[in-house]
Formats: sequence, C-alpha cells, structure tokens
Amino acid sequence: MNGPSLSRRSLLRGGAVAGVAALAGCAAVGTSALPSPNGAAYSDVAHVREAHRDAAVGHLRSLLDRGAPIVERAAEAGAFEDTRLSVDPGYLDSAREFLDGRTPPTFDTVNEVRYHVTYVAETFGAAAAALDDVRVGGDDSHATVGPAPGIADLRETIRYAGDDPATAVAWVELVESWLHVAMVAGGNAEVDRDELAELDEAVRERALARAVRNRERSVRYLSDARQFYRTFRSTLDDAASLDLASARETYRDRTAGASHDHEWYRARRVAEDAASPPPRATALNRVLTLRPGENSLDDAEWAHQDGLHGLETVRLAEAVAEFAGFDTGRAAVERVAEESSVPGGLLFETKRRAVQRAYRVASTGDVFERCLLRRALLYLSKGDRFLVEEDGVADHNPRAHALACYGVAGGVADAIPAAASVVTD
Repeated sequence: MNGPSLSRRSLLRGGAVAGVAALAGCAAVGTSALPSPNGAAYSDVAHVREAHRDAAVGHLRSLLDRGAPIVERAAEAGAFEDTRLSVDPGYLDSAREFLDGRTPPTFDTVNEVRYHVTYVAETFGAAAAALDDVRVGGDDSHATVGPAPGIADLRETIRYAGDDPATAVAWVELVESWLHVAMVAGGNAEVDRDELAELDEAVRERALARAVRNRERSVRYLSDARQFYRTFRSTLDDAASLDLASARETYRDRTAGASHDHEWYRARRVAEDAASPPPRATALNRVLTLRPGENSLDDAEWAHQDGLHGLETVRLAEAVAEFAGFDTGRAAVERVAEESSVPGGLLFETKRRAVQRAYRVASTGDVFERCLLRRALLYLSKGDRFLVEEDGVADHNPRAHALACYGVAGGVADAIPAAASVVTD
C-alpha cells in the first residue's frame, strides 16, 4: 500500500509522543493551549490508483459532454434567469478549468471530482427539467434519475479478509462508507412519474434537478467504492477471513445495557428555569443532549439493514467507546455540583486529560484505533466550539457545555484500545 514513508511514519509518531510530553508542562493559560492530535484520515489508510483517477475524471468529462448542450439550450430559453433556480452554468466552466489542470491520482483529485460532479449534475438536472428532458422510466434522455446500477453487485462482492485485521477493517470501512453514500443518494434519486405530475411546475423542476444530481452522486460514490475495493482486494491473495460476525456480537452485548431511548434521556434532564442555572444542570443536560454512542448505534443499525456488515462493525465499535464517554462525561459534570461556575483550572485539566489520552492513541495505536479516535476528536472539537463561538448557546455558560464535551472525549479516547481489540486480537 502506498502511504507515508517509514521515516514519515516515525516522524508522525515522534510528534505525537512529543505532544503528550508537552502537555505535562502546560500551564493553565486556557484550553486553546491544548491542541488535539489527528485521527486516521482515509488517505492514511488507502491510496488512489491511476485507474481510479481515470474513472473519476472520465465520469466528470462524460457528464460535461452530456450536460453542456442541455444547459446551453436552457440558457438560451432563459431558464437560468428564473430566481427559483439556485444553479449557475458557471459550474460547468469551473469543472472544465479543473479538468484542464493537473489531476494526479490522489484523494484530493477524487474529492474534487465529486465536488464538481455534484454541482454540474444539479445544473444539468435543472436545465433538463426546465426543458422537460429528464428520463423517468423508459423515456430516452441525456439526464437520468434513479440509483446507480451495480450497487447490489458490489455489496455482495465484498470479502472481509486480511492478514492485518486493523488495516483490513479500515479499508472495509472506507469502501462501505462510500457505498453507503451511493445507496442513500440513489434512494434520493428515485422519483415517481405520477407524483411529479401532481406537483406545481417549480416544485417539479426542483425535484427533478435534485434527482439528477443524486443519480450522478450515486454513480460517482459507487465507482469510488468499487475502485477502492479493487485496490484493497489486490492486497488480499490468500489472506485469512475476519470473524466480524463474532466481533459484532461482542459489541452488541457491550452496548445492550448502555443504550436508551430518547425518553430515557429526556426524563433525566434538569429544569433550567432560572436566569443563571447552576453549571451542573447545564453540563448534565449537555451530556444528555449529546447522547454519546446512540448515533453510532443508530448508524450501525442502518448499515445492518443495508447489508454493509463491515461498516456496521466499525459503527458498533465506535458506540462501545462512546458509551464509556457518557460515564466519564457525567463524572466530569459532578465535579461542579457545588460550584456556581466552572473553574478555569478544572476545565483545563479535563481537556488536558482527554487530549493526553487522544495523543496516546495517535502515537501508539494501530490504524483501526486511530480511525476510532475520530469520535473522541469530535467531542473535543465540540467543546472547543462552545468556548470560541458559544455554538448557538443562549445561556451564556459555554464552560459548562465544554466541560461536558471534554469529559466525554476523555472516556472515548480511553476506551478505544479495548474496543478495537475485539476485532484486532
């Protein structure tokens, strides 16, 4: 697998260790003095082959070839002068400029292709809808709706195997995440001819434009998922199968007693009728609003229903770690039970512990652990935003909200090695 060189990996690891050491000497001058490490990005896991780049660029070129004449006709008919349309023919010019430049086989190229496909497709769709030239059912047209063909074929092809379980499950999460977006976009690309006929003209045109956009997004994400899987599969040879079914069973056992419905969380919220509620009430309500683990568990269920069992496994592992964060978040909240405000030193110390644990995973964890680390970093980021922007909070007690987030983050980071080991050991 192409990736950072050994020397770069060593530098990255050394930087993370240095970060842990530096935290020990930080003075309590504010939480901004505690930068977070990075989790594993997809580019740390996988690489883009030239064939992948060519398929992506080819899709965008084909879309421009199909769409440009339709967009030109619609522009001549004055369709884009209508303020109801939120698209612009200039998106096509931007895509051409991108294609005229360098398009190396990188994640940046693939990501930018997806960006241009989205906006070119919506412009194309709006133009075709205005000209009543969208294929719904059997009609022949340049603009098409409905999911990309071949989604089920790829899903049934995916094999869970690898000599290094951590790397294999990280690859699978990448492939199935992209595939899942293709499935969702494909579902949003479906339209019903009879239902369209009953809609107001402007609403119908917007619905068709979005359906065309989602069709092309479905095609693009499916193609990327397929290309990533081909790259991953080329590394398998006679690799051993991964027992992800057993891992999922373990994860579900661990989450069974931790998950609750919305009513459970609502029932435990504390009334904040006072103009200046005590920090414990605000912080506890923030933990209950975050519901750590529940969203990941919901995502795991969606993945299960869609037959994406590798993605389901990863989301369950995230849920296990996040439920541990729920407990540490509540413990952090209790430290201000007798306080009228959140002490700056306590807030700093809570974040310092969370960041220190995150750096430990970043510096010593395998790639799967660093993928899971993204969840801890999410809560650290939420805490930071409360302090910097108040994140839409109207009660002017951002420290209480941040304390809750940092408390959760520390528990998530601490639980990651054990959660990952269910797959990797």
